[in-house]
Amino acid sequence: MIRLGLYGSGNRSKALLSSLIQDKFYCVQAIYDLNPASSEALREQFGGTVCHSAAELLQFSGVDAFLISLSPFAHAEALRQSIPFGKPVFVEKPVSFSAAEVHELSLLARQHHVPVQVGFMRRYLPETLAALEYVEQNPAGRIFSVDCNWFHHGETEMNYCIFHQPDNFRLQVSQIPFHCCHALDIMLLFGGNVRRVTSQRIKVVERPYPSPDDVTSLIEFESGANGHFHYSSMVYYTEMSYRLHSENYSIRLNGREHPLEICRRPRYVSSRLGADPEGARDFNQFNASYEAFCRPMSMTFSQSLNAANENIMYDFVQMVRDQLAPKASLDVAVRVAGLAEAIERSGAEGKSFTFTPEGLPVG
Repeated sequence: MIRLGLYGSGNRSKALLSSLIQDKFYCVQAIYDLNPASSEALREQFGGTVCHSAAELLQFSGVDAFLISLSPFAHAEALRQSIPFGKPVFVEKPVSFSAAEVHELSLLARQHHVPVQVGFMRRYLPETLAALEYVEQNPAGRIFSVDCNWFHHGETEMNYCIFHQPDNFRLQVSQIPFHCCHALDIMLLFGGNVRRVTSQRIKVVERPYPSPDDVTSLIEFESGANGHFHYSSMVYYTEMSYRLHSENYSIRLNGREHPLEICRRPRYVSSRLGADPEGARDFNQFNASYEAFCRPMSMTFSQSLNAANENIMYDFVQMVRDQLAPKASLDVAVRVAGLAEAIERSGAEGKSFTFTPEGLPVG
């Protein structure tokens, strides 16, 4: 059984622990949080020993791996403190709001031979895993485009924090690197590495909310595919959706009707043209065979968020127990942070950004 040292004892830590706690893959060995009451509440639920400092946690006897879930401003320093102890680490996203700092931490982890898993949750949703599995098993051919829409009414979060949690970090950070990192991670999974980003940013509404009102980015992938990322906090419905268009199929992920739809190009000339193309003089008749073969395979999933937490933690278990490389590694986090940084800086500075081989933005 893996004995965990918890660096942070908030709601996210509890959700991750609860996902597989009955399967006895892990147990809580030690806990540290700036809020002692929070640590004590977690200890009462999951056991372990409450530590009174980060140093006490990191040196606590018998800890096999660390799980870091704090304010996003504290993740990088907590990870920097943890890595030299040589134990596997899970760290929540974002690792840092600076791609250069994430890269620095990835080099530190490599130096100490420490595997680090990053909490990019949306790649672990069952619908995302199903889409990625389909892509792996069915060659896409040429990828033409990868699109993402991330829409929400930002005023709800802003107003709640103003009235109830005026010190909440959500009033101090942009959603692009904080929440949209999940979406950018999936775009990179579908499209591969990025060559160039050009953004158009709108920020005109006066409010204590640093996210853009609206930003649209044209993304050029190294494969030659197009990418389109659209974030808006001034939309009066919510949507977090993705589109992959390729030579052999189109995929709609997290659409408003179904979590996953796959529309395949008809595979054979007969299915594209129909049995008698010369005799099908009406366009609708000529097109009928093609449309029939393109009808989407639609899939729905239950318990998506709970399943994502289970998938995250089992990946962590495999990383620690079986010494498997983490799927969402620090190297992945560098590219995600670099893409988020390029999107925002391109819109703010009015110029395009390219990337180093590691994924750091260059203006």
